[in-house]
Amino acid sequence: MSIRRLCLIPLAAACVGPAAASAQGPKDVKEEVLTRPFDDRRDLTLLRRVSDNVFVHELARVSFTVPKGWEEIPPQRLARRVDPRVSTVLGSEKDGRSLVATLYWMPMTPGQKLSEWARDIDIGGEYGEEYETLKAVYGKDRVTTPVKVRHGPFDVYRIAIGGGKERAGRLDGMLYIFEVENPNGRWLLKARISTPNAEKAAGEKYAAEVLNGYALASDPPKDEAKRPAD
Repeated sequence: MSIRRLCLIPLAAACVGPAAASAQGPKDVKEEVLTRPFDDRRDLTLLRRVSDNVFVHELARVSFTVPKGWEEIPPQRLARRVDPRVSTVLGSEKDGRSLVATLYWMPMTPGQKLSEWARDIDIGGEYGEEYETLKAVYGKDRVTTPVKVRHGPFDVYRIAIGGGKERAGRLDGMLYIFEVENPNGRWLLKARISTPNAEKAAGEKYAAEVLNGYALASDPPKDEAKRPAD
């Protein structure tokens, strides 16, 4: 009998632990709170909304106003595994996405030049990375060589992408490329505007609406400077 009693003691002790824990109230149980480190920048776009339709890129110091009649496509980060730099993308659309503008803010590494992406001078038969890429995708006959134009405070390179007659119902496109420089570094900015090729005559009008949305941002007021970017 004594041996049987000794065998029951460990079993009874094991049952006491869970019972005691379940008897504890909610206040007695400490919950582990998971917090995101302050240096976690995975969701940071550097675009700050300053009004219903105006964004400013905090480091590039270039703002964009969504044109009247257009709707914003929320900003996001664009990262590539082969490139550690993170760029910002902001979209805008009109007439149920029949007109779409995609805007990019991209940091340039020290020593890089705008001419690496676009130039109006033939060097070795090439006009920059953007033109060569578009030419490879759409064909030489559908892509114009970069043309330098002045728009507001920016020197902009314009490349036109045609859909072609046999591609009725497809989109024509315009790509605008320019740069800004300030104490925070140099930034490459791109605007890709796609329009139905049936409205080719109005394409430049829509493109102008988008380009007119860009402006050099002034320093924000002290109270606004404390607001974090999205």
